[in-house]
Amino acid sequence: MKNFLLSALCLICISSLPVFSATVYVYDKAKLWGHTGPSNEYKVYIKLLPGTKLEVISENTQTGFTQVKDRKQRQFWVKSEYLTSTPTANILLNDALNKIDSSAAAHQLSEQALERQITTMKPLQEINQTLQSKIAKMQLELEQLSLANSAISGRFYRELFFAGGVTVLVGIFLGWIFAARGKKRNDAWS
Repeated sequence: MKNFLLSALCLICISSLPVFSATVYVYDKAKLWGHTGPSNEYKVYIKLLPGTKLEVISENTQTGFTQVKDRKQRQFWVKSEYLTSTPTANILLNDALNKIDSSAAAHQLSEQALERQITTMKPLQEINQTLQSKIAKMQLELEQLSLANSAISGRFYRELFFAGGVTVLVGIFLGWIFAARGKKRNDAWS
């Protein structure tokens, strides 16, 4: 009894696992009819357009029909020879057009972002030009001040040298006067 329950439980678990089926597409140049059973003798259930995406449920190799389901989860049978595993041209074209649209949208967003950056950069460029002109003026003033400082330094040293020379001459002159006066006094005492 235990083995039977264990087997039943395993069978339930296995049957509840999801079945991964293959994806197929209706062939490009075919309008296909979906039937309720695995042959043309069964009732027509649905008309399929080229490129319709379907999931394979099972395949009957004897009749050449495949059981499939569409995106609305409707199940039916179609002739296997009109199915292909690769996306058809119209699907590839739609995918390419969608990629082009998304690329164009991304390009437009990038372009708008660049335009915003350019707009914000214009005032910065003006500020940069103003600052560059101020820097040039300040460098010119610095050069002029350096030249003036050099001139003042040179003049100071010349004046200092002149003052030193005058001081020496005055000292010599005073020394000579005091020395000459000192001789007269000595003469007076003698």
